[in-house]
Amino acid sequence: MSNPLKKLGKYETIAVVFLAIIVLFSGFRIGKAFYYEHSSVSPVNGGIYAEGAVGKVGAINPLFVNQGTISHDITQLVFSGLTKYDPKTRDIIGDLANFKISSNGKEYTFVLKENIKWHDGEPLTADDVLFTFNSVIKDPVFKGAILNYNDYSGIKVVKIDERTVQFLLENPDSFFLVKTMAGILPKHLLENEPVEYLESAPFNYMPIGSGRYKFIAQNIFDDHIEISLEAFDEYYGEPPHIENLIIKLFPSFNDLIKKASDLDGIRNVPVEFTDKVLSKGLTLERYELPQYVAIFINSESDKLKASMVRLALQLGTDKNELIKEIEQRKTIDTPLLEIDQENWMNQFSVSKANGALFDTQWKIPDPEEEMTDEETDDVETEDEEADDEETDDIGTRDLASTEASTDVPEPEKDPNDTSEVTFINSPNEGKDWQTTQDKVTITGTAPKDTKAVFVDDYELKKYTPGDPGWSYMASVEFENLVPGKNIFRVYAVDFDEKKKEIDAITITYGTKETFTEQEKEKLAEENAAAPDLPTRVNKKGEKLSLNLITSKTPETYGKVAEIIQKQWKKIGVEINIEILENSEFQDRVNKREYDLLIFGQNLGYNLDAYPYWHSSQAKEGGLNLSQFKNFVVDSLLEKARYESDEEKRKDTLSDIQSIISQEAPAVFLYSPTYYYALSSKVQNASFDNLATTSDRFAEVENWYAKVDRKLKDGVNPLTFLAWITKQF
Repeated sequence: MSNPLKKLGKYETIAVVFLAIIVLFSGFRIGKAFYYEHSSVSPVNGGIYAEGAVGKVGAINPLFVNQGTISHDITQLVFSGLTKYDPKTRDIIGDLANFKISSNGKEYTFVLKENIKWHDGEPLTADDVLFTFNSVIKDPVFKGAILNYNDYSGIKVVKIDERTVQFLLENPDSFFLVKTMAGILPKHLLENEPVEYLESAPFNYMPIGSGRYKFIAQNIFDDHIEISLEAFDEYYGEPPHIENLIIKLFPSFNDLIKKASDLDGIRNVPVEFTDKVLSKGLTLERYELPQYVAIFINSESDKLKASMVRLALQLGTDKNELIKEIEQRKTIDTPLLEIDQENWMNQFSVSKANGALFDTQWKIPDPEEEMTDEETDDVETEDEEADDEETDDIGTRDLASTEASTDVPEPEKDPNDTSEVTFINSPNEGKDWQTTQDKVTITGTAPKDTKAVFVDDYELKKYTPGDPGWSYMASVEFENLVPGKNIFRVYAVDFDEKKKEIDAITITYGTKETFTEQEKEKLAEENAAAPDLPTRVNKKGEKLSLNLITSKTPETYGKVAEIIQKQWKKIGVEINIEILENSEFQDRVNKREYDLLIFGQNLGYNLDAYPYWHSSQAKEGGLNLSQFKNFVVDSLLEKARYESDEEKRKDTLSDIQSIISQEAPAVFLYSPTYYYALSSKVQNASFDNLATTSDRFAEVENWYAKVDRKLKDGVNPLTFLAWITKQF
């Protein structure tokens, strides 16, 4: 049979072949389109997920890891708790056990699921739960990191049967379920290990848990460390699709990026590396946590005990410039992330910062004046006494008129100035005040022969004649506190019915929005024009020079330190920066060997500020990094833990914030945005509503790295004919 192509000429043959290629290509595309439209993808078990991270791993034990660390990531995968966090609902739900709560909120009964096993095949029972809580956590010598986040006092744990345990609380606790997220430890492997040596036990480096993945090995290579995990075949819950997880740890991000082609995911990508990561074919997921980064001010440091010095550091910090330079998105003014962040008392103002320092012992040195040795030695402590006399309730004064530089002339007296105090004690020691609070209590004293006290035209009904003390409530609700300036004049009426004005205070109420654009521009111009000042000194010749430490990772903290160092030169404050390796940094933090500390804190699953601001946590190893001690705040923090009514809880937090704003134990900077890199081969991963970085693995059983695509049921040639007809 002859080949018909031989009868065609050269060009006809080329045309036929070209047309045939077009037909085949078109047919392939049509077939592919039909296949994708009429098929479905299902995950296939297996595959490997390799993730890169910068840092080190310590003891892999859920009771000793800090939240959000790499060690915490691994314990989340290897161990299980009675409960766990569900990012979808933002609730604490059952994990190892189902639970029920008594009507009085003081009894929690947990029933373990059936056939739960440890990774070594042994059964997990109620004895393991009792061992974890009673024998370890509640042992007086136990000092694990979990105690930084949870208070287990006043809780009794009893065994009902092999699968049932009961937690008995002295008082109802709205935060209690978070405490049951603690990873359960195997009694049969650790019961003979003394609690005081548990953190360094060999178990922590070859851990046996009950989680979705079991620990296989930790391998050390020249340029990185690898942690290998494998899916646990006898896991009690939904088994994960991905068979193996490998966590690769690098000393720096520059080292990591060189190996990016070998990775399927990258933990916490710094902003400056996002372009490089994208060039490696990875996609970026952006997420935020209930977290803030702050400059913690060591209130026990001699130079920082005066609240006006701390306030000056706060006022002298330009947060907007800071987040612009480090490419972050959101500034904050309070560590209480549940309440309104709009706190205009923290408005950046170089003049107000210098004004605050004017009232302290720290002065700008005059080069034309030098103290003799005799003058230096014979220093009276009047400035120090002035610092000591400052009360906690200082608020934010209008300090622009008290510029510290000696070559700035004193402004003319404002005829409406009410800052000279006589009988008003608070707020702000009776000096003029700016606030965003919608209610303010004004208190004070009265002359001995006072029969009645008036605030403006209102007579104080509760005032007792002859009583030296009085109080008055100014409130938006009562319409005696309105946006803008409010002048409250206090009058005393004596027993001869003579009425006399004894004092007055101006309270400016509003929000950041109450500043007009013109005022903002004027303030910005003043801040920009402010010169660097010489380092302030006291009469002893000591410089206002502060030691600031931070960790080497994340690298952003070092950049923040340099920006702050530059900004505070405008208020005459010298900063000495130390960027430390993790081990030395942690040691210095624990011993409180610093004036200032740049660090991030996470409020976790309940947005609980107790671990960070209660005075009991100011001890060595605690998380109260400012060593902030205020017993009113202590009681309010304790109240917030047990407050179930949302509105009442917010009122309590607002009271806490008011005191923190006045005492300025830290300069709160920003809430960080995180970037997580992921390969397109990894499907069905979600990063919504994370409470800690480690929560990205909360639903890891839903991830998959291998897929199978099959035609849907009922698809046949007639389906194709019907489909192709619709296309034309």
